[in-house]
This record gives sequence, C-alpha cells and structure tokens, in this order.
Amino acid sequence: MKFTRYLILFSFFFGTLTQASTHLILIGGGKRPTEAMRTFVEKAGGQQAHIVIIPWASGSSQSAESIRNELAPFQPASIEVMQPYTIKKTNLFRYSKKIETQLQNATGIFFTGGDQNKLMKTMNTFELRDRMRVMYLNGVAFAGTSAGTAIMSKRMITGKSNPTVFDGTQVVLTEGLGLLPEEIIVDQHFIVRQRFNRLASLILEHPETYGIGIDENNALHVINNRIARPIGSTQLTLIEKATDQSLKVTYKTDGEIFNLFDLKSSGL
Repeated sequence: MKFTRYLILFSFFFGTLTQASTHLILIGGGKRPTEAMRTFVEKAGGQQAHIVIIPWASGSSQSAESIRNELAPFQPASIEVMQPYTIKKTNLFRYSKKIETQLQNATGIFFTGGDQNKLMKTMNTFELRDRMRVMYLNGVAFAGTSAGTAIMSKRMITGKSNPTVFDGTQVVLTEGLGLLPEEIIVDQHFIVRQRFNRLASLILEHPETYGIGIDENNALHVINNRIARPIGSTQLTLIEKATDQSLKVTYKTDGEIFNLFDLKSSGL
C-alpha cells in the first residue's frame, strides 16, 4: 500500500511536469446536450477513446447504460461500465482488481448522477481520489452529470441545506474530488431546482470562493482549468462576492467562452 501511495505521488508530480491538456465536461443534469457528449468523446481520443462509466452515485447500471447509448454514436474504441458497488455484496479485493483493470487504459471517465456523497464514499473506500487527479493531470478527459458534476468541486455541496433561508452556514460542505480550481463551488440542476439561495449564500459565507450554477440541458467544458465554454440551451450562472453584503451575478450562454482567471474572486 505504501508503494502504491509513493507511485501515485510520483505520477502526480510527473503529470504536472508533462503539462498535458486537461478537459472537464460538467453537465447540470436532466437532458444531456449532444454537443457535450460529442466533445467528451473527442477529447477522450475520438475513435481511439477508451471510456469508463462509473455508476457509483446511483448504485445501478441503468443510468450508465443510458449514457453509453448517448456516447456510442460518436464511435469511441470502447465503452465500459463499472459494476455497481455495494458494501454487503462486493468482494473488496476482486472489485479493486477490476477497478484497476478498467482504469489502466481509460482515456475518458464519466460519472453518472445520483448521490454525490455515496459516490465520494466509494471513491474514498478504494483510495481513488489521488489516482483520479493524476489521471486528469495526465490528460484523461473527465465528465459528470448531476452528482457526477457536484464532486468536481474541492468544496462539494452535500445536498443537505435549508432552501427556505439565505444562510450559507446551513449548507453542508465536504471534500469532493476537486478537479476544478479550489476556489470554485459548482451546483447543478441550478435553475430548475431553485438552488440560487444555497450557492449564493455560500459565496457570501466564503468570500474567497465563487460559484458556478449549471442548469439542466446545460454543460460547461473546462479546458486546462482556465478556459470555460458553456454548452446547451439554458444559461450558466456565475456568482461572486462584490462587497460585504452584495453579490455579482453573471449569465453565460452557449458558446460564450470566458476565462476562469478573469473572475476577480478567484484568488488565482
């Protein structure tokens, strides 16, 4: 186990030195934009892409099969669905070996929707947080929808909050996968499920952060953790702190490219 950790750390620093291009596709839930799915396959390698769909957030392969069907028309070399994980029914050793086999040649990772807490718990069980970050830094394309998007923040919204009040202290955060810059907090199903209160109140509570709200039928393509391209028919919402008691809210639409580093609250 110690050797594995040392190997991961070596790969992490080696990965940062190679400066591979990184691609992250964040989908807000609901209907997934066709262009977002096409872009994911393209950045994973096109017809040479080897994609692994991870359904740990739902515990069922049904949503993963739906995603497989949406990716298949873009003709990647392979699409594999990782088996659902359950504590009582899964042999940890065999399952761990299966994970290793599937991840070894993956050029694209796609997380399904469901419960982001369950997803991160499974990832932590198999000590995959650092491994996923290494893969991302070395150029493996990552995508997620709904809960699969929520985990991309380092400060992950758990879903536990009081939507009737504007109080960031009542929004529970935990550590997510953290592929996005650590100042970003992302929220999904944003307009449809009326989640402005919880994200905006978090930004007031944590002035060093800024929020990105991704609605259903909407996605965000993040390139090299810097360039951001909205995809889809609905609006992307950016929230940052302006003064002690005020916020700046900006809306971006399909193809309206912007630079994450231009957001004044980024601290980057």
